[in-house]
Amino acid sequence: MDDFIELLRPRWGSEKWILEGWEKINSDEKQLIKTRMDELFQDGLPFEIQHDKLLYVYVFSLLAQLEVLAIQVPLKFQDKMVSLENKQRMHIQLLDEIFHGLVFTKILYMLCEPYAYPPEYNENVEILCNFIRDEECPKVAIMLLNLVAEGWIEESFKCYAQQNIAPKVFNIILTDEHRHVCEADLYHDVGLPDPALMKEKLEFLEEQLLVNFFLQHRYITASAALLGLEGVTNFMQSLNAKHHQQLKKINLEPSKKWLAFMQVAQNALPIVHEYAQKHHEVEMTPTRKVFMTQWDNSSEATMVSQSNINVSCVDFFSKKFPSETLTTLMMQSVSLWRKENELYRNYLHYKKLYRSTEAYVGVIVLLPGCGDHIGTIAFENCHEMSVNELSKRIRDIVSMMVYCYKRREELEKAHPHLKPYDDNKLHDFAYNVYGYPLPGSAIITISNVGPWGYTDAKTPLFKNEAVKFVMMQVERKQVWNKESQSFEIQDHLPISISADHRLFDGNTPVPRMINDTFQRMFQKMHADMAKPRSLKNPINSAHFVKSVETVLNLNVDFGYQFLNALQTVWADFLTPENLLIPMEAVKAMKDLN
Repeated sequence: MDDFIELLRPRWGSEKWILEGWEKINSDEKQLIKTRMDELFQDGLPFEIQHDKLLYVYVFSLLAQLEVLAIQVPLKFQDKMVSLENKQRMHIQLLDEIFHGLVFTKILYMLCEPYAYPPEYNENVEILCNFIRDEECPKVAIMLLNLVAEGWIEESFKCYAQQNIAPKVFNIILTDEHRHVCEADLYHDVGLPDPALMKEKLEFLEEQLLVNFFLQHRYITASAALLGLEGVTNFMQSLNAKHHQQLKKINLEPSKKWLAFMQVAQNALPIVHEYAQKHHEVEMTPTRKVFMTQWDNSSEATMVSQSNINVSCVDFFSKKFPSETLTTLMMQSVSLWRKENELYRNYLHYKKLYRSTEAYVGVIVLLPGCGDHIGTIAFENCHEMSVNELSKRIRDIVSMMVYCYKRREELEKAHPHLKPYDDNKLHDFAYNVYGYPLPGSAIITISNVGPWGYTDAKTPLFKNEAVKFVMMQVERKQVWNKESQSFEIQDHLPISISADHRLFDGNTPVPRMINDTFQRMFQKMHADMAKPRSLKNPINSAHFVKSVETVLNLNVDFGYQFLNALQTVWADFLTPENLLIPMEAVKAMKDLN
């Protein structure tokens, strides 16, 4: 019967490795594990789901795939232990690791209901696991598995427990870990490999972690959403500290690439943390809660309106100002409108309502010389900048996005293995039954199709957007002035607003508010023209290129992903030009190669 079921039902990846251990234990031990499972799952799922269920699906699919790796330690080395006591402890460890693998896999199946099968096993994560499993030298395998990999996994368990993510589950597993055979006893019975060989294997394993774990977007995005920024920061710090601590036991140090990656993380996390502090969850009104039940994402819930902005003050047809002036003024008008009206700073983030304290506005640009590739350049409170400064910054950023696009193309030709990264992500977006764990966006985007003659247009929203503006062709027309009771000639900018109806509706005077902020931003521009021109914190494009090339030399996969992101979205408030490496660190990191 089992053979018949095997022919019909596919087996998820972790089951193979759990079964390998299951076949090595006796019936009493199997009953012991069954009893532990019954106790843990007696009330169903052993934790409360506090966030989007999809996040848990991806996190536990990753943990199930990683945790079964630990079964290999007792399977491989139980018979090699010299001490009878250590051999017995190693067998207890085998029982625990089988139990842990079963726990994570069962949780995953329960989370995936009513689907019969979890998300597909991740090939990249399995490359990392198989590198350890396939190691034939027992001395090297112990170092990689029990000393390094187990240390990494244990730190992730601690962080989830600290952030109250399935605390009962992780506390039980962490308690089990304390009774396992320690590294010192393993090395005493099995011995250590040659130091040069250890160093070579370690460097390769560290690079596998950077590429085949930290670049797996579904899992990293889901993990970050559950842990929160504080949890992510704690994890990175504890992971690095634990890695140093474990390697010190065998007189080794992390590789230069590991140190460089941690330096990049140490530089980036405070910048991201500062941004995250400007966002907070808010309670949904009863109406919004009802609307959340009606549509699954913003593209389904798109509501569209069209109105006109009086731009006569710009004297558009006389071309008194540079061609980009109207777009930059519109960006500033929307920014000021959002800053003064907190309701319009709301957005959805994993089905929860969030609000930013600052106003984020982005402009959509067609990158010159890059085919049909469009990108978004986003700013924080751009209404506080001068029009000249904003225009100059957009031009500078466009040139760097073009560099990112063209450098990315060069890398794909030189390293063909890079291109599937994009293809796999797009496949997930389009076809993955579980969906992609896409974070919400606090940015309202603006595109200008007026130069191409469009007078009527509407645009759908991306799945994580809340509002989008489209500017169309300026028209000069006669308009009835209610105050003067007469007709007058005005220049009107038609705008189309697409909004997520789960968050916004037509019960507020948005057109009038935008008209007001536009006039005020024009007055500010006029006043700024009388002041000496000054550019605050100009972008150092040369440093940006140097830092990217430095990271590419350290790890081409990581650098490629960075370029791939920036060619599409450049968040100026995160200072991407300094996000990778501070200027003073570029030379030092070059010395690592």
